[in-house]
Amino acid sequence: MGEMTKSNCRSCARQTNHEVLFETSHGASVPYYNELHTWQVLKCQGCDTVGFRYKLDDFDDVTELPSGKARHAVTYVRYPHAVAGHHPLEYQHAIPPLIKKVYRQSLAAYAGEAGILAGIGLRATIEAVCTHLQVTGSSLEKRIDALAKAGHISTTDKRRLHAIRFLGNDAAHEVREPKSRELKVALEIVEHLINSVFILELKAKDLDVQVESHEAFFKLLEQCATNLESDKDPLSLVAILGRAKRRVTGDLEPFEQRLVQDVVAGNVTFLSLDSVQQVEGKSVQLYKVDKSKLDDDIPF
Repeated sequence: MGEMTKSNCRSCARQTNHEVLFETSHGASVPYYNELHTWQVLKCQGCDTVGFRYKLDDFDDVTELPSGKARHAVTYVRYPHAVAGHHPLEYQHAIPPLIKKVYRQSLAAYAGEAGILAGIGLRATIEAVCTHLQVTGSSLEKRIDALAKAGHISTTDKRRLHAIRFLGNDAAHEVREPKSRELKVALEIVEHLINSVFILELKAKDLDVQVESHEAFFKLLEQCATNLESDKDPLSLVAILGRAKRRVTGDLEPFEQRLVQDVVAGNVTFLSLDSVQQVEGKSVQLYKVDKSKLDDDIPF
């Protein structure tokens, strides 16, 4: 085993023990500079991640310690760059390509200590999310408000995104470099946005999430019809949905009105209208389910 040293690990997101697999050094290119330049190949002893580190020993920059001993300045740079104490988002395959590209470039700028570019990039990431979700507006301010109005984010999240808008505007228009702690919080907020809108949506696909749109309702109805044991007898919409009815947000009636229109128009091929029955003084539409049509494409 080679020499051991402490260094930041991009996978562990903290300082860990590293083995020095290879090292080469040389002095300063200018003779009167009292420096030592060292390049090292390091391997983390916790996760086996391999990376590179540049080390600069400046023997002319000396500080006297309280103990009376002297210490020269040492600078470290890790490659690939990584943000200390930060794990990049997992499940990045769930992130739309444009958003993923802007997010990764912003993260690379931050890790490379390019704070101005990182601030602009985090703002651009929000713009990319709005573009993907087809949230329009004459400015990012209005687009963020529209994100909240459409239900993609909460009111609290809206306020936080506006803070990043200010940070990005200052970086772009006033060439003001955000402080490291500002960028760290801004990155967490942007990652929370991406995680809640795209990644958690993928993870929650097998959960009984609420249905709010007509498109989601029709997909649920198709799934419930597929799971029916028999399609011989006419059934009410409530009977077709079964336990899944609890997933429908609000009143079922608007969804059924739209459903009847689509059945009449021939847009729902696996259902046909049957009789209308009176149940406790209320008219209940019955439907005939044709499970043989459920494999066909449904044009809605």
